[in-house]
Amino acid sequence: MKSIHQACIVVAISVLFSGCMTGKKALQEGNYTEAVTKAVERLRENPGSKQSTATLKQAYPLAIRTATEEIEQLLRSQDPRKYAGVADRYEALNRLADEIRHCPAALEIINRPEVFGDELAAAREKAAPEAYDAGMNQLKLGTRPAAREAYYLFLDADRFIPGFQDVRDKIIQAKTDATLKVVVEQIPVRGRFQISSEYFYDQVFSFLSSGIKQEFVEFYSPKEAETLRNVDEILVMEFDDFIVGATNDKDSEKEYTSKDSVKVGTATVNGQKVEVYDRVKAKLTTHRREVISTGTLVVQIIKSGTEKPLASRKFPGTFTWVMEWANYNGDERALTTQQIGLCKIKPVSPPPPQELFLEFTRPIFDQLKSFLHNYYKNT
Repeated sequence: MKSIHQACIVVAISVLFSGCMTGKKALQEGNYTEAVTKAVERLRENPGSKQSTATLKQAYPLAIRTATEEIEQLLRSQDPRKYAGVADRYEALNRLADEIRHCPAALEIINRPEVFGDELAAAREKAAPEAYDAGMNQLKLGTRPAAREAYYLFLDADRFIPGFQDVRDKIIQAKTDATLKVVVEQIPVRGRFQISSEYFYDQVFSFLSSGIKQEFVEFYSPKEAETLRNVDEILVMEFDDFIVGATNDKDSEKEYTSKDSVKVGTATVNGQKVEVYDRVKAKLTTHRREVISTGTLVVQIIKSGTEKPLASRKFPGTFTWVMEWANYNGDERALTTQQIGLCKIKPVSPPPPQELFLEFTRPIFDQLKSFLHNYYKNT
């Protein structure tokens, strides 16, 4: 128990030491904001930490001085987004002050942390129209990348002054213009069976809608797309060369002889009845029925208004339904327990074509998900 206690003390000291060194390292690297934050975190856990006290005393004035110098440089610059930078730095300084005020040990060291409330308000007053105007300029370019940039600029404007002018409407407009709109066409199925691809289509559409985490891509059914002003891409899928329910029957016969002699009857020897033992035989006929369903999904992503595909792939899929049973002639004692069990099986009909169709599309769906995810993840 004593050794365990000592080990725990060593671990605790190591954790405390590494925490202190983290703040000190940030200070040495000139990252004064992080140094202050780490020092305050350590003082919450260990108010008497000498290392964190020293780090905070040294880092906090340097954090203020550095940020102030950067603000002055920005104000003298021609940077079109300079007030956003000014506001961000004042916000960072105010967060440091807030962290110190909520840590008694830190407040004893820095008893009057500086709050730049008026300065931040003034910077936001200029940063909001600055971001708004920059967003409008991007929006006028009329491209999706520019609209995406405009979207983030309008978000900035709303962050600096919530509800600034009509910025909420501009956010919606920019998001709409920046979003790639993809129509997912229904999947035709041709063949002699009345087979529906609706379930497969629903699976694909559900994956596209919730499985692809891309903020600027939206997927629409053909009916939903009727309300759109414009469409960017069309996802076309069709099953090609598919066969459902191709049957392959195979029978095999084999004769088996029991490993050991078994009782086969009785005989009279010297006036006495005796049991007769011998090895017995049976002919086993095994039946195997395979019902094969196979096909290929052809996928094309087409730029709206053209017939040229942006991407094209083929995904194969196969499903084989198997039924095995058997029957025998002769003495069942020549057969194994497994063979006898096979003889007790009664043949049944294969699943209906619709179910077989769904089964062979499962491996296709897995391949399709990977392709669509990779295609749209960086759109």
